Amino acid sequence: MSPRPPAALWSPVAVGTLTLAHRLIMAAMGTCYPAAGGAVSERLLAYLARRAAGGIALVTTEAAAVDASGAPFPAVLRADDDAQLPGLGRLAAAVHAAGAPVSMQLYHAGRQMSLRVSGRRPVAPSAVPCPLVRELPQALEPAEIEALVERFADAAERARAAGFDAVEVHGAHGYLIHQFLTPLANRREDAWGGDLAGRARFALAVVRAIRARLGRAFPILFKLSAEDRLPGGLTLDDTCAVARWLEEAGVDALVVSAGTYASFEWIVQPLALPRACLRGLAARVRAAVTIPVAAVGRIPDAALAAEIVAAGDADLVAMGRALLADPDLPRKARSGRDADVLPCVACNECLARLMKAEPIRCAVNPALGHEAEPAPPRAAARRVVVVGGGPAGMQAALVARERGHAVTLFEAHPALGGRLALAARPAFKRELAALVAHLERRLRAAGVEVRLGTEADAAAVTALAPGAVIVAAGARMALPEIPGIGAARARTAEQVLAEAPAGGGPAIVLGGGSTACDVACWLCEQGFAVTLLAPGHDLARDVEPQTRKGVVGELRRLGVRVELETRVESLADGRVAYTDAEGRPASAAAGLVIVAGVPAPDEALVRALHAGPLEVHAVGACAGATDLAGTIHGATDAALRL
Repeated sequence: MSPRPPAALWSPVAVGTLTLAHRLIMAAMGTCYPAAGGAVSERLLAYLARRAAGGIALVTTEAAAVDASGAPFPAVLRADDDAQLPGLGRLAAAVHAAGAPVSMQLYHAGRQMSLRVSGRRPVAPSAVPCPLVRELPQALEPAEIEALVERFADAAERARAAGFDAVEVHGAHGYLIHQFLTPLANRREDAWGGDLAGRARFALAVVRAIRARLGRAFPILFKLSAEDRLPGGLTLDDTCAVARWLEEAGVDALVVSAGTYASFEWIVQPLALPRACLRGLAARVRAAVTIPVAAVGRIPDAALAAEIVAAGDADLVAMGRALLADPDLPRKARSGRDADVLPCVACNECLARLMKAEPIRCAVNPALGHEAEPAPPRAAARRVVVVGGGPAGMQAALVARERGHAVTLFEAHPALGGRLALAARPAFKRELAALVAHLERRLRAAGVEVRLGTEADAAAVTALAPGAVIVAAGARMALPEIPGIGAARARTAEQVLAEAPAGGGPAIVLGGGSTACDVACWLCEQGFAVTLLAPGHDLARDVEPQTRKGVVGELRRLGVRVELETRVESLADGRVAYTDAEGRPASAAAGLVIVAGVPAPDEALVRALHAGPLEVHAVGACAGATDLAGTIHGATDAALRL
């Protein structure tokens, strides 16, 4: 097959009979915004319309269940009944009115759902449990399989009747169609299993049924996991063959992803995985077919998307989390305002909420999911003092200034960013620095008065006669009471990251949370030989599971020595004495000892200011926030109340 020439990101492209204005499209993402029973809610409608208004070339809904047996929880979008047509019609009309065509993603969860949550026993090609859900599914009978094929076609017909411009069949991520494709889930010996052609029969039957029902003019996209990324699973060579068969069956474009629930980090990639880590898979599939192919997977900005398209690795780029963070990304990038894009930092706050069947939120964009709500009324302008230049203080100052207040921000250190800037030290987390730079740039542009290197006590704050004070003083780590810790000159994680000691020699990190892991990784990068002594039986349990996998993977890659279930006894003579997991005494050399526990909120200034007449709001870590989402959202809420 002769290679196709590359294209420019902002050039039009045809997906079947649908011409897209450019090549940035929205990837399907679960939200839990639909109403109970899977109906379109005002929240879902406003969320999708807002992404359309931001200039994306094609909006894709979250996966809509084609049958009740494949809806894993109550707030899953549904397209399995004609009663849903009015709501779906309103959704399509709203997206069109905002300026974009819209595609409905169709799926059936198969074995990746729980009887406990859904009230239905999962079904699958074979009675093989999902390694994550771990519930035994019921193997489908041939007649049931054929009925589900028609259910996909029924749902596609409803999408067209509701005014949708296309459908995307979800054949990826371990859901039912993918379960038929992969030998890890399909152990059938009849015509629906066996070799690759047998395992692909269900996928091809679904596409042919939709084509037979809707004709050649209605666009069909198909999402594939190019690889399971599991031993014995679906391979890229398998997927290239399936891609050719799908094209022959009538698919107009392919979206190339990877992974199943057992390799979830490849579905929603954490910060530790490289940007555009799946582009090579898209390039291989593109070489096997003649229809457009979309790359997806941690592509956070238009510059990288443009590079992928210009290199000929893909014809389209599907963005997900980046559009949660900033729905205006396409419009800003196309007009040369890339620096104005609020960056996604791949923290997976959205995924963490979704996996608990809760409405998603974005750590950096508090407006996500609230698009249908009116902004609070503006209060009379007044002077606002913000103490602390970490993410909480920066966000509070920015929102307050954008609301019309005169804002002065005090930061004791010579630079803004606080703990977020320190968290960006390890190589795999350097993208966090982009958020610090973005907030700082907006602060300056908005006219916030920033006083760096300036301590702000109660007297200094009161001297400005502010109408309100927002305290974002952060948290402080106290050294634990371990014999010899003072003589050993132990440092907290924040102190070490800020001081950047010269590399070399043994270092011991005490703690098992994500901060301890980050510090251990960073010290390894500086040339230290690092041992991590964790008190618990696991690491980084304070972050969501896919992010945790990335953190633990970095520890392994860098060669950090990890000991779990330890108890530190004393520090003396350049060594740390501890009890290991078996209760045996042990010790390790320690030229540098770092304590990375849970810091306590710094409430001193809040207490001092509360003693006077001022209106005081505490935000961020000094108000108990423990993650970026809580920090940014709490700061926003406080500023909106002024």
